[in-house]
Amino acid sequence: MTNIETSAMRKVAWRLVPFVSFAYLINILDRFNISFAALTMNKALGFSATAYGLGAGAFFWSYVAFQIPANLALERVGARRWLMLIMLLWGVFSACMALVHGIVSFVIVRFLVGMAEAGFFPGVTYFMTRWFPARHRGRAMGVFLAFGASAGMIGGPVATHLLALDGWLGIAGWQWLFLAEGIPAVLFAIGCMLLLRDKPSDADWLTKEERGWLEAKLAEERKDARGSHLSFSRAAFTPSMMVMMLLYLLIGCGVYGQVYFLPLMMKSLGFSNITVGYLVSLTAIAGVIGMVVLSRSSDRTGERVWHVIVPLLIGGSGLIVAGLAMRLGPALAIVAFCVAGFGVSASIPVFWNLPTAFLSSAAAAGGIALINAAGNISGYAAPQMVGVLRDLTGDYEIPMLVVGGLVFLAGLIVPLAGHVHADADAPGFAAAQGRSPHLHL
Repeated sequence: MTNIETSAMRKVAWRLVPFVSFAYLINILDRFNISFAALTMNKALGFSATAYGLGAGAFFWSYVAFQIPANLALERVGARRWLMLIMLLWGVFSACMALVHGIVSFVIVRFLVGMAEAGFFPGVTYFMTRWFPARHRGRAMGVFLAFGASAGMIGGPVATHLLALDGWLGIAGWQWLFLAEGIPAVLFAIGCMLLLRDKPSDADWLTKEERGWLEAKLAEERKDARGSHLSFSRAAFTPSMMVMMLLYLLIGCGVYGQVYFLPLMMKSLGFSNITVGYLVSLTAIAGVIGMVVLSRSSDRTGERVWHVIVPLLIGGSGLIVAGLAMRLGPALAIVAFCVAGFGVSASIPVFWNLPTAFLSSAAAAGGIALINAAGNISGYAAPQMVGVLRDLTGDYEIPMLVVGGLVFLAGLIVPLAGHVHADADAPGFAAAQGRSPHLHL
């Protein structure tokens, strides 16, 4: 790397990555804190596993529906203003979860939280493409996603200790959880206007030479991307997009099918609420390690596809073993959940290098949102499926076997994405894999 490239990317990384990464940590805390609230909330409000799965999944009705409109609005309004509004709304609605009193209000407020959060992840993913060239983007996304995964490291202990405030000032512990974890998002909304800039030309903290190099490099990559002539409406129906949406849907089943029920599954093994919080953090630590190690390895070697296949096969196997181990003893189940967390989490940052390698600038914002929206259908389907299977079978063995099988299937069909692009002679995608565009997997 040249001196200009090194200095420019160091400044960009330190200016932008910590802020959006900590914001994502808060985002994940607010999205999944109901899994810990459920330890006492379900009994207090009389929710069955099926009812809880319905409410947990209601978040994704609006989250999916508003993905594409939100990201298209971001491109028009600018990331700084749009992300500020997103954070403000999700913080307020998350705190309002403390007011739910039955299944109807539970579903309504979760719907509002999903609507508010819809534009954040795809918005930041698109925002990264406007600041980080391809060779730097995997590592930046790895850090960003690792912070999200690390929410489980601190979220479990924090949440279960907040639950211990039950009755203080006449407020239930699960209500304290929602109130306390909604406030940080509002504070970060203010930070958006102070720290973020929409594009490199607005960055007064870069030198003229650094701005010039970064803008030229990003423009060159956008020009080289396959399909630069395609609009979003045309790119959305290509075979490449169909495969990417299916892959992310299956990966999402591994994430959401486990995470919303993991505290309840740990509780079923005989642990106290406080112990559950710390055990869940172990699976999050494994996920963070997987994200950092695999994203760095992928950036260093330039290879993408196998860095998605292998962790998915590991993650799917871990979930299957965890399901079988629920009857055999807590130690094996905990280890298996950690292996699953490592594998599934490790696949995600590298996965996002695949679509951004072939989507043009014109299609990138909507394309990223479309993939994320399709994938997050699993956010409703997976918790609902797990809840129904749990009520039908009386335990979590069958639900985890099904979820693990879906993740394993995702690992098996990743090569199809490579063949789709290689057959189309897509240089952008081939470059993302670090290989000739004429070679197949």
